[in-house]
Amino acid sequence: MSNKRKSGNSAAATAAALVGQAVPLHQAGRLADAEALYRQAIAAQPRHPDALHLLGMIACQTGRLKEAADLIGQAVAAKRDVPDYHANLAYSLQALGRSAEAERAARNALRLRNPFPEAANTLGNALNAQGKAEEAATAYRAALRARPDYAEAEGNLGSVLRSLGRSAEAEPLLRHALATNPTLTEARAALGLALLDLGRAEEGEAALRAVLARRPDHAPAALALAGSLQRHSENAEPAYRRYLALEPADAEAWNAFGLALQSTDRIDAAAEAFARALRLDPTMAEAMTNLGTVRRLQGRTGESADLQRSALGLRSGYAAAHTNLALALQDLGDEDGAEQEFTRALDADPAQALARFNRAILRLRQGRLAEGWEDYAARFDSGRLRPKRPLDIPEWEGDDLAGRRLLLWAEQGLGDELMFGALLPQAIARYPDLIVECEPRLISLFQRSFPGTTIRAPTRRPTDADCHLPFGSLPRLMWRTAPVPTPPAGWLKPDPERVAAWRQRLDALGPGLAVGIAWTSKRITTERRQSYTELEDWLPLLRLPGLHPISLQYDGREEEIAAVEDRFGLRIHRWPDLDQIGDLENTAALMANLDLAVTVASSAGEMAAALGVPVWRLGRRDWTQLGTAVRPWFPTMRCIHPQGGTGIAEAIPQAAQLVARLSAGAL
Repeated sequence: MSNKRKSGNSAAATAAALVGQAVPLHQAGRLADAEALYRQAIAAQPRHPDALHLLGMIACQTGRLKEAADLIGQAVAAKRDVPDYHANLAYSLQALGRSAEAERAARNALRLRNPFPEAANTLGNALNAQGKAEEAATAYRAALRARPDYAEAEGNLGSVLRSLGRSAEAEPLLRHALATNPTLTEARAALGLALLDLGRAEEGEAALRAVLARRPDHAPAALALAGSLQRHSENAEPAYRRYLALEPADAEAWNAFGLALQSTDRIDAAAEAFARALRLDPTMAEAMTNLGTVRRLQGRTGESADLQRSALGLRSGYAAAHTNLALALQDLGDEDGAEQEFTRALDADPAQALARFNRAILRLRQGRLAEGWEDYAARFDSGRLRPKRPLDIPEWEGDDLAGRRLLLWAEQGLGDELMFGALLPQAIARYPDLIVECEPRLISLFQRSFPGTTIRAPTRRPTDADCHLPFGSLPRLMWRTAPVPTPPAGWLKPDPERVAAWRQRLDALGPGLAVGIAWTSKRITTERRQSYTELEDWLPLLRLPGLHPISLQYDGREEEIAAVEDRFGLRIHRWPDLDQIGDLENTAALMANLDLAVTVASSAGEMAAALGVPVWRLGRRDWTQLGTAVRPWFPTMRCIHPQGGTGIAEAIPQAAQLVARLSAGAL
């Protein structure tokens, strides 16, 4: 035997002995000691396959993935018929994101040994990473056939099925995998997503929160949680901030975050988020139109219009941008241009309900009733109002009701209910055998106002009606041409006994005018803020001699009232035993005794006018005037508009002058 062969045999024996010593240490978790021995083995025999493979496994275990792939690749080159080498090479390559190479290595392992569940699972991961989801599912199923208790493969199968839109099929697999191995973070994240897909938001969000509790850096879970919270009008900001801290270059997420901020009236912060999205992706038309929208809300209307035009340059026929450009043009006073853009939005997307709704408002404001009311039918789908009430009976289209009973139901808020309620006397006179479902607080008032008519609270599935119509659709059938019929003044009837009791309470205030005031709203957004005032703005009226101001603010505003009283030595009357939100009977009785009500756009003003009380409404011209100088719904209401582009508060001195003339008997 040659010395060279003896030397080779000796090196091989030495390497094998060193590997033999290292393996128990490796299995015991003493990785540093085992690694030192593997390296000695490789020094003794540089192409020793087991030493290379096992040293690669330690590198993999300690996160040195590139080194692992290199070492295990050398082991494969030295000995190509060992399936474990190929399987572990596939694992390390997949961990490096080299999925096509990982697929080849996993298939090599399976050619040498089949079934081989671990190699099949890695093959599934490699295929899934390449977008081959159906093939990945086949590989995961093969792994499970070979090893039915393989929780990781079961979780992976559930995840890929969920990605294929088969969430109902995925859920039991994911739950079973997690019952077997609760530490499978990706399976828990997939379960959360599947539950969201299935409409079980509370369960899905809980699963995603559990993922984030274990893995705060799990970006997909944070993003999915944020999206779910946003869809359900909950506070999504913390989840978005967590995700964006992890993935700050995600332009789409910045855009979504901007929408979440905008929904909570964080307009300036929303603008920053949309601008960030555009810096990351200047071609994102969605972020461009969204930034334009908030610029309009910030009062930067010209800039808003320019941004919408830029969005249309990025995406021709983009219906949302046409709609938003129309809103900007409307604010700029270009109503013809606005209508053209609303129409272009609808040409591009006939389902663009927001464009149709806003075109309705524009046309109604111009007095184009037939066209306006047709478009107004889109209000429920516009996202600006409450969704339409689902009913099992058909909506009435205005045809002959012979043999059928009609259900009229109230929509939107109390103010709209009272405004559209002005058409109820006409409807009831025409169709005596109808049913009216209204806000429960109004039932007794409506029963007194419409004796002989069935008045009740909303029912889920009415069985005593054949067709239905929401209040807001009555004008489409009854007020299609101008001038519209004048509703009866004071159609809403208060309780006479309560009226008498409140007459005594107001008489106790002494001589002078009893004037109700409402100056703001319970719900103020950036867009609505310009329609409201502060109580201090009302000093020109509050200081008039012989005036008894009475608060009609149903939300109380006690601190604001007390501060104005203390600072200016005024008295604004309110009664602690009157709940103007819950007790509309006594509220109506109080209002019925007023000499006058002066209000901004408020349900308090609508109720007073429905009772036949003189009401002066402060505000800009709006669609509810139907192209006239008044509000045809309420014969006793007068509109006082601020001059030019001034704010609503500028109308208060006008109102004060008129009240002074009224008090002096000159009006």
